[in-house]
Amino acid sequence: MTDKKKLVVKFPRLNLKKLNLKKLNLKKLNFIKLKFSKEQRRRFWKRVFITALVLFIGLLGVMVGVYRAIKQNLPDISQLEKYEPSIVTYIYADDEEVIGEYFEQRRIPVSSEDIPDLLKQAVIATEDPRFYKHGGIDLIGILRAIKEDIKLIFTPRKLQGGSTISQQLVTNLLIGHRQQTVRRKLKEALLVLELEKRYSKDEILAMYCNQFNLGHGAYGVEAAAQLYYDKNVTELNLEEIAMIAGIFRGPSYYSPYRNYDVTRRRRNHVLNRMQDEGFITPAQADAIKDKELTVLPLHRQDSDFAGHFREEVRLYLYENYGREATIKQGLKVYTTLNLAYQRYAEVALRRQLRVLDKRQGWRDDKPNLVDKGVENLEELEKPVKPENETETLLSSWRRPFLEPEAIIEAVVLSVERREALVKVKDFYGKMSNKGIEWTRSRDLTRLIQRGDIIHVEIKKIDEEKKELEVSLDQEPLLEGAFLAIEPQTGQIKAMVGGYSFQRSEWNNATQAMRQAGSVIKPMLYTAGLENGLTTTSPFIDEPTEFPDKWSGEIWSPPNYDHRYKGRVTLRQGLEESRNIVTAKLLDDISPQTGVEYCRKFGITSTIYPYLSLSLGTFEVNMVELVSAFTTFPNAGVRVQPYFITRIEDKEGNILEECKIESEEVISPQIAYIMTTLLKGVVQRGTAQAARFLEKPLGGKTGTSDDHADARFVGFSPSLCAGVWVGHREGRFPIGDRQSGAVAALPVWQEFFEKIIEDEKRISEENGEEWEPEADFPIPPNLSFVDVDRKTGLRPSPICLPQYIIREVFLPGTEPNRFCSLEDHMMTWDYYDTLRKRE
Repeated sequence: MTDKKKLVVKFPRLNLKKLNLKKLNLKKLNFIKLKFSKEQRRRFWKRVFITALVLFIGLLGVMVGVYRAIKQNLPDISQLEKYEPSIVTYIYADDEEVIGEYFEQRRIPVSSEDIPDLLKQAVIATEDPRFYKHGGIDLIGILRAIKEDIKLIFTPRKLQGGSTISQQLVTNLLIGHRQQTVRRKLKEALLVLELEKRYSKDEILAMYCNQFNLGHGAYGVEAAAQLYYDKNVTELNLEEIAMIAGIFRGPSYYSPYRNYDVTRRRRNHVLNRMQDEGFITPAQADAIKDKELTVLPLHRQDSDFAGHFREEVRLYLYENYGREATIKQGLKVYTTLNLAYQRYAEVALRRQLRVLDKRQGWRDDKPNLVDKGVENLEELEKPVKPENETETLLSSWRRPFLEPEAIIEAVVLSVERREALVKVKDFYGKMSNKGIEWTRSRDLTRLIQRGDIIHVEIKKIDEEKKELEVSLDQEPLLEGAFLAIEPQTGQIKAMVGGYSFQRSEWNNATQAMRQAGSVIKPMLYTAGLENGLTTTSPFIDEPTEFPDKWSGEIWSPPNYDHRYKGRVTLRQGLEESRNIVTAKLLDDISPQTGVEYCRKFGITSTIYPYLSLSLGTFEVNMVELVSAFTTFPNAGVRVQPYFITRIEDKEGNILEECKIESEEVISPQIAYIMTTLLKGVVQRGTAQAARFLEKPLGGKTGTSDDHADARFVGFSPSLCAGVWVGHREGRFPIGDRQSGAVAALPVWQEFFEKIIEDEKRISEENGEEWEPEADFPIPPNLSFVDVDRKTGLRPSPICLPQYIIREVFLPGTEPNRFCSLEDHMMTWDYYDTLRKRE
């Protein structure tokens, strides 16, 4: 190589990895000449500097632009102060005990002081161990998470994120999504720094504990404590705290109802982390790790108790405040419901409906799981749906607890003539053929077969062996209603709209329009008293034909018992519910006057001025009917019924408060006279089955002519209640001669029996002697005279002593003569009594 040429080296293409500098002899490379003058070097470095400066300014501009763009759309951290999460609306009974909740997210905020320290420590140990040491972004935690992720990179396990409690909080409340983008991470970082600057660590932790979804609609630790353990968060023990703290990572995956074993392992992981952080001792952790989870059944809140009443409240709130306010704004709704009265009413009505149904015998209409393709009945523990998905079978298995006297669905596993084996949830029950005479058979194989879903009544429970002793029962087809109103205030104290709210949401107490029957008669008798009649006014009870002024046809109403008693008084006509007497009374005062008096008592249903009004053939709403009866014990004043006393917002500000509306319907004197007449119905008349109750009581039975409706409405001085029994749709008979006294009165009677028992128990607990409720107060300007109950006249020596009563009159209307033999000869009962003596 004689001709030396200069070699131009292009440094960007120099492969330094292949260049072995140790073997390279630079002296032999004398053909390479790199000569730069001082001016060239100055220009070179100047260009480098300018290029770097331009790049730096450009990059800085991009960063400023990105920052401003993100900052411009960044949520204001002060929104946390104004943040209004969805809060539960509570429904309270008259003693301010919670009876219902409405919510979109069941959230119950609690202060930092009310969150147990152990729970805070559990959350910190599992979610952010350096919570009190970092400024919102934990670099050490991120590096630790990266290290763990590298270890797990080839495993299917979920990688760790390294997010702090502060980061999770702003993501959950302000950003709202968890997409792993640079933009979101920058937003998160800026918000976290602002969050840590504005709030203390304790405030951040309290917000975190109150806002996160902890599964199945429960948001926050208080709602979770109530959902899983039916406790307040302050009452949780270490085992329960560890379970709830473990759910923060993922409420759907770590749900004890969905992944029991996973949740149990997660609980133990929380205990391990608390031990590692020094919050608990190894002994405390080890004492819990082997335990099973103790959460309550998920569906315990699906209570049927006061279902129709709570639905009335919900409908009112939706109509007046809207759905959003009802389920999100944490209203406090204070109602008039009395828990004890409601419980007594529900039990009494359901019991009577079953009694009435059994009188009709066994129905062979039970669904069968074997026919629906279910083979392994022994392993059946959850509700099963039929193929058409229209109705859930075994719905009563969703109840959390089994208790004696409870009626529940059971699956027949095997059946013999005298004994059957059934399954209820995870319990096995034995059922004999004792006490099934109502089925008209003693052979169980004729009644049920394997796979049948039947109703049974629980007699005994053995929790350890998971065994039951049960008896055969049947769900009734009949429906009913019960309504109790406090006469002095108009408050609705109990409302039962049907056999079961889960079976039907239709409220027979407020929505159903059914025939009034004879319970309408007291309004018409009141009209008679105010139009010149007295309690002793005579009527001839005999077959009578009335010309119909509208159609021109003849109307001849029969008495219920198809008997006629000759001369009777107005009192006897009401006490024994003689249809002829009421028809003649209405004919005397005119049907139009009868309609006007029904209106005075608050009946707004459609009524026509026909003589058939005397038999209550028109349809009426039950609330109107019971409210009308409150007029009698309340001295002639009817108070408009209501079921909500006040509504408050979440801050306790009153949004609405009930204003009592009342009107004087009749005078106190007429009201008292009618009260004594209705007391006679209980003491001697159609409702005398209740005469042994230790309370002053009055009321009226009612039955439609086709036995499709049975009613009883009655009252004490402090409470008025009504019962209806019938089929929801159609005019199907309840049963042969199932009158108001037979079908409806027993419910009312049992209800008041329970109230009396309560009064006696409370007196005994207070060390006091129980005294019956004081009788109805007597207003002034009334006259009391002894009369013969049969003739309505002053008693003479020929009167039987048992028929002499103390009667009440308006002054000047008392009978002015003594009864004679001729008067008695006109009464059928007098001679019937003498004949029986002979």
